[in-house]
Amino acid sequence: MDAPRGDRGLIASVPGDSAVRAPGDAVVGWRYWQVAGGRLRSVTQRGTEWKPGQVLSARCMGAGHRAPDAGCDCGVYGARDLESLRQHGLCLAPEAVAVGRVALWGRVLDDTAGWRGQFGRPVAVSVVPEMVDDGELDTVLAALAAYGVPVDTMALSDAVAGVTADVLAHQAMAARASRTRAG
Repeated sequence: MDAPRGDRGLIASVPGDSAVRAPGDAVVGWRYWQVAGGRLRSVTQRGTEWKPGQVLSARCMGAGHRAPDAGCDCGVYGARDLESLRQHGLCLAPEAVAVGRVALWGRVLDDTAGWRGQFGRPVAVSVVPEMVDDGELDTVLAALAAYGVPVDTMALSDAVAGVTADVLAHQAMAARASRTRAG
């Protein structure tokens, strides 16, 4: 989850781990991603891409310790359920937005609305169609199939709440208006 405090830790894909699967005892939480170029990216760590077939490994940028750490905000976030994500998550990405479930394992700590894990991998992804450019939804869904997890859509009103919903709805409206003027 891109939590209110944000992912403080650097999150890097672990190369060559395409055969690594989340263990059966992984914790499964909910989180937001931005979608750019057909890839999932962290909402708070803009340069962090979740590469298909690879495990994401948390690394602390601030103190350099093993992530996650109880005295820090580092780690891969996942909310306990969709409602916790809607209430505590922050997703103000200018690109297309996705919401979904993420498996967390390794060192996993309780956090405000969910967990912070050492390793993460998407297990299901829902694209928010209102945040995708007109005519691009099928292309985005096809590209996300590379993650090898169920991919579908979820309405903006179901995916986000509160200020996040208001801001994203405004962004979607502004993007549609600018495309109309340009076309």
